[in-house]
Amino acid sequence: VASECGQYASIAFNFTYEINYTRNTPANIAANQYPTHYSYNFMNGGFGWHGVSYFHSFEIARINGHPSVEDFGYMNSCGPSYWMSGYPKYYQGMFNKIDEVYQIPVGTPEGLLILKNWLHNHLTGDDVGGIACFYSSTPWNLKLLPQGTPEGGKHVISEFLSPATHSSTITGYNDSIRYDYNEDGQYTNHIDINGDGLVDMKDWEIGGLLFTDSYIGGVNWADSGFCYMMYKTLAEMTGQGGIWNNAVHVVRIKEDYSPLLTMKVNIEHNCRDRLKIMAGVSGGPGSSFPEQIMGFPIFDFQGGCQNMQGGWEPEALALELGLDITPLLGSIDPAEGATFFLLDYENDPNGWGNGKVIDYSLIDHMNNDQEYPCPETNSPLVQNGLTLL
Repeated sequence: VASECGQYASIAFNFTYEINYTRNTPANIAANQYPTHYSYNFMNGGFGWHGVSYFHSFEIARINGHPSVEDFGYMNSCGPSYWMSGYPKYYQGMFNKIDEVYQIPVGTPEGLLILKNWLHNHLTGDDVGGIACFYSSTPWNLKLLPQGTPEGGKHVISEFLSPATHSSTITGYNDSIRYDYNEDGQYTNHIDINGDGLVDMKDWEIGGLLFTDSYIGGVNWADSGFCYMMYKTLAEMTGQGGIWNNAVHVVRIKEDYSPLLTMKVNIEHNCRDRLKIMAGVSGGPGSSFPEQIMGFPIFDFQGGCQNMQGGWEPEALALELGLDITPLLGSIDPAEGATFFLLDYENDPNGWGNGKVIDYSLIDHMNNDQEYPCPETNSPLVQNGLTLL
């Protein structure tokens, strides 16, 4: 793993864990595991040259859902350019959505207590706790907890030194581990060891979190893939020993979500990062332009100048996708009917790309999955402009 660490922490670890916890389903089968590269490949520049913030991946899973390993493929098996094709795969992914993403400030004892309760019982008194993501430097500077202290001999990060360009996942805590920062032979949380005139978490030598990482060696890294980090790292500034923003991030899952209205689109284009796909609606039949437009964090001028499925092979030119447009139902009165629109905006002043909408349809999942095909097919995309169907 290199630049997709954010997707391992957020999707393969956090999202997979929390959705299976919420649904009480096993996470050791492909149908209940969620791959890194579905969301990573939309945001990585098209070829995997760029890292992707896990906030982008969370937003993709919140808006249009997330396919499983069973439908997409295992993690990075299809490479950094692949976009999934097939409406049924997108539709199945729409059931798997994030409800909310929360930030927990953890640089104070009060914030740390909130995190510990999340890890212990999801802040609800549950028998099972949650996990959390954070950004820091890559944890390359491993040290050992002192022998003769709790968990002595196990690995620990005492400080994160460089800029926060890496993501990991917190899985637990231990109030008893200790590390002697000022080498005075004592382990204290009540002495000003850094000389700033304050006694706060920056002075703590007792207690830490357990985290897992995707970057170095897998289960062969640290202690079977796990490592401790001292509570002190939560309070320090980024680049001076601390994690990014003195905060961690957790997710809650939509437990029982079903899409009500979706759009199936079969489209081809040879320079996909010049294209943005949207949906729209107007009240009443016969409208010529949408009153409400819905954009998506996918198919949004992304993926590099290559065919829709990635690469330049002819069979990758066309892609069949699915969009959950259920939110548009809130903009209309069902008694009056409505007109729905597919909007394809090409921003291509150099004329590098061209394509067409092979076909598209609405699927009403409230009424026996009734499908309404658009009568226009094989519609060329307007060059460097808006195609409205």
